[in-house]
Amino acid sequence: MKLFVAKLNRDVQDEHLVEAFSSFGEVAYARVITDRDTGQSKCFGFVQMRDEAAGRAAIDEMNGAELMGFRMVVKEAEERPRAPGGEHRPSRDSGPESPSGRPRSPRGSDGTEFSRQPGPSGPTEAPQRDFRKKSSSKKGSKPKGQRDIYADGPKPSKMKKTKLKNTDWLDDLDDY
Repeated sequence: MKLFVAKLNRDVQDEHLVEAFSSFGEVAYARVITDRDTGQSKCFGFVQMRDEAAGRAAIDEMNGAELMGFRMVVKEAEERPRAPGGEHRPSRDSGPESPSGRPRSPRGSDGTEFSRQPGPSGPTEAPQRDFRKKSSSKKGSKPKGQRDIYADGPKPSKMKKTKLKNTDWLDDLDDY
C-alpha cells in the first residue's frame, strides 16, 4: 500500500521515514520528494508498505503524529494518470533537444505533435506586429479622429514651479 506523507520537516530524509514507519510493518521504500533545481525537500514524500494492513495501521497511528518537530499528514496515495504515451515529462533545464539529440517538437494536451511549418497539418503562426515607435517629423501627425490606443491615459498636467521669494528681510526681524 502506498502512503502519501505531507507537512514534513525540511531536514527529514528517506531513512527517517523508513525508521518511523517500520514499526507498523515492512517498508518497501520511502522517498522524500526534492526540488529538481535546488535539491531542497518539498516537505512531502511517499512510503510503500508491503502489507495493506500495515499501511492502514500506519495511517491510523501516524496521521497527526510528530516527526522532527512537525505534525505529519498521512493518507493513502492517489494514483495520478500518466501522460499520453507514458513518456517522462522533460525537465526545464534539458533544453530544446531530446535525449536522442533531436530537437523536440511541441505537443498539444492530447499528445499530438505540432508542426512548426504553417499549413494544413499544423497551426499557422500569427502575423507579427511591429511595436516600435515610428518617428515623425511633425508632432501629432496622427490623422484626425484616431487616438493613441497605447497611451496610458490623459497626459499629466504640468506642475507650476514655485518661484523662490527673497526672504532675506526676514532674517533682519530676529534682531528686534
